[in-house]
Amino acid sequence: MTAALLAWTVPAAGGDPMAWPYYESHGPVPFARVLFALLLGVALGALTRHTRIAMPLSLLLVGAGQLAGRALRGLLALPYWPAQWIEAAAHLVLALLLAGVALLAIRRRT
Repeated sequence: MTAALLAWTVPAAGGDPMAWPYYESHGPVPFARVLFALLLGVALGALTRHTRIAMPLSLLLVGAGQLAGRALRGLLALPYWPAQWIEAAAHLVLALLLAGVALLAIRRRT
């Protein structure tokens, strides 16, 4: 919901779709990142069994991942849409892996 609101309210990037506020709020990347962040929190919660540890740790890891993604985008210098789809696919693959980790952690406990 927040990503959709940002996409609606953030103005055009002045002709540069790779500018930070535009890139981070438009296309499939924000939605894939939200799913990744949610499953990262679930997996960390399942592994640590403590919400108070999992929540700040997931926030820290998502922020670090976002900074790493920005640095990688700068190195690769891909056009807008290929960069969007590659980053979204990476987030979705990681989200699926984290869902598997969470499932294994929960099944191992029971």
